[in-house]
Amino acid sequence: MAMLFENISIQSLNLSDNKLGLKGAEVISKMLSDNRKLKSINLSENDFSDAAAKCLAEALKNDFVVKDLDLSYNCICDAGGEDLGVMLAENIGIEVLNLSWNHFLIRGNAALIAGLKVNATLKQLQLSNSGFGCPEVQLMAEVLQQNDTLVLLDLSINCVDDEAVRLLCQGLATNETLEVLKLSRNPITKIGAATLLRTVKKNMKSALEEIDISSVLVCETFVELLEETRVTRPALRFQYYILPSVTKNLLALGIFKKFFEEQNKSIMDFFQALDKEGTMKVSTSAFRKAVKEANIPLDQQQLGWLVRKFDKNCTATIVYRLVCKHTNSST
Repeated sequence: MAMLFENISIQSLNLSDNKLGLKGAEVISKMLSDNRKLKSINLSENDFSDAAAKCLAEALKNDFVVKDLDLSYNCICDAGGEDLGVMLAENIGIEVLNLSWNHFLIRGNAALIAGLKVNATLKQLQLSNSGFGCPEVQLMAEVLQQNDTLVLLDLSINCVDDEAVRLLCQGLATNETLEVLKLSRNPITKIGAATLLRTVKKNMKSALEEIDISSVLVCETFVELLEETRVTRPALRFQYYILPSVTKNLLALGIFKKFFEEQNKSIMDFFQALDKEGTMKVSTSAFRKAVKEANIPLDQQQLGWLVRKFDKNCTATIVYRLVCKHTNSST
């Protein structure tokens, strides 16, 4: 640190995993008060407590040079979170802030979010494993409604459930700048995943390009909705978890359509041949039998899924006019 008082060329410093503690934080803080060249500093895994966070926060309040600060994997609790929140409200330089894997609770997280609400420079905020649940997410949603600088938000490994996703979507519904959202390893189900996707689809001004819910098990309906969304948002990337059997089911409609295309026939022709009375409806049992007799290459599982897709209300009847309209529009 004594060297950095005079050095004018070093711009990036990595002191991670050195167990510097409070004494180290004090020395670093003193250096930061005078250094005007250091743009990136990694202080992760240094046993920094609330007192250490206070020292660093004081030094960074009026700093405009440091752009990238990593304080992840430390022991900072609510008091330190409050000091860092004040720093965030006053700092005019930091663009990337990693506070993941600390020990914030509601008070610390609330202070950080309050600081973010008035901050005008932060572009990336990482808060994985930071105790985020519904109360914190609701506050974050309020920030997203007005923030126009944040492009990446990482809330992985928290307590964000389906209800928290619903609250977060209140902010995502109007946000126009966030590009990357990480929510993996949260207790989100396919319900929360669908809520998130519908919100992104509806917000035509949304800048979201990458959403990580890679630990969430989704269903066929989600994947179909995602394909619809990509018609207008081709750059959108969702990371999710899907069972091989679900992927197999999703191939069924394509196989069904391709079979008739290769024979220069239409799906409408197939259904009309079954509908002798011209009712525009066929029974699901007649449909199953006809598919097997035509040797369409679908196994029992895929055929069952196709029947459920065509007969969504479980009436044992397929209104094939609607089926043909849907398959043509998704071609």
